[in-house]
Amino acid sequence: MLHILLLILKIIGIIIAAILGILVLLVCVVLFVPIRYEARAEFDGTLKGVKARVKVTWLARLFKAIAGYEGQELSWSVRIAWKTMKSGQDDKKTVEKEVEEPPKERKGHPKEDEEEPGLPERTETQLQKTEEDMEKAEAGAVQETKERDSKGTKGKEGIGRKAKGLWEKAKALYRKIKCTFLAFCDRIKLLLEKKERLAEFITDEVHRKAFFKAKDEAFKLLRRLKPKKLAADLHYGFEDPCTTGQVLAGLSMLYPFWGEHVSIIPDFEQKVLEGSLYIKGRIRIIHFVRLMWNLAWCKEVRMTYRHVKEFEL
Repeated sequence: MLHILLLILKIIGIIIAAILGILVLLVCVVLFVPIRYEARAEFDGTLKGVKARVKVTWLARLFKAIAGYEGQELSWSVRIAWKTMKSGQDDKKTVEKEVEEPPKERKGHPKEDEEEPGLPERTETQLQKTEEDMEKAEAGAVQETKERDSKGTKGKEGIGRKAKGLWEKAKALYRKIKCTFLAFCDRIKLLLEKKERLAEFITDEVHRKAFFKAKDEAFKLLRRLKPKKLAADLHYGFEDPCTTGQVLAGLSMLYPFWGEHVSIIPDFEQKVLEGSLYIKGRIRIIHFVRLMWNLAWCKEVRMTYRHVKEFEL
């Protein structure tokens, strides 16, 4: 009985060890097997002439992805083991015939315009209306004369009311300007306080150590991700010379990683993009895991992370 129990435990142990071995193998494959990439691009100064192709493979090309751009059209292809997917694979073009409805017949025709009758002669009713209009005009003239007489007496009162209204508007404008100025002063004071608080946070010794630690790890990651092959001959420029200068400043930070076969010429006078680019390299997930591990085990980085979460301006 004991022999059978030991045999069962031995089998269970073998199964567990096999499962753990498979898991460890999968983790090692994900971490250490590199993702290989290769990219080519050509530019002739026009959007229609841009040609680009990017290829990414992993695990002995068991996973493969290709993307291309040419003639302002994007195409792609992805293969996972034996399954392949391509752009436009599911597109089905169907031709639909447009059916035009026949014009509807008119059921009837408009009647011809009848001849206009002649103008009627002036009647007694119209004479009466003319007399009433004359009476109303006389009454309106009398009323207008009375209103002119009354305006002379009310002129002084109207001027007083206008002056009072202008004075009230001036006081309201003064109060509005005063409130705006005070709010602007409070805003400046608040910004100065925030600036002092932010400067104090940045210049803290713990935070400075965390910053330099993150900077060193980031440059180590860039060196590990440096392409095996890199060749470029580019002539670029933007409509705004300031943008061209900013791009050049950003590219200059990567100068130590370029190599000898890179030539980038900025143009500060016109918008242009000409030349060619070729890059080939590989990426391992273990490099990113190592970066996160080193940052997580740094005490200053952990403290700075907590302070950042709690920091409020």
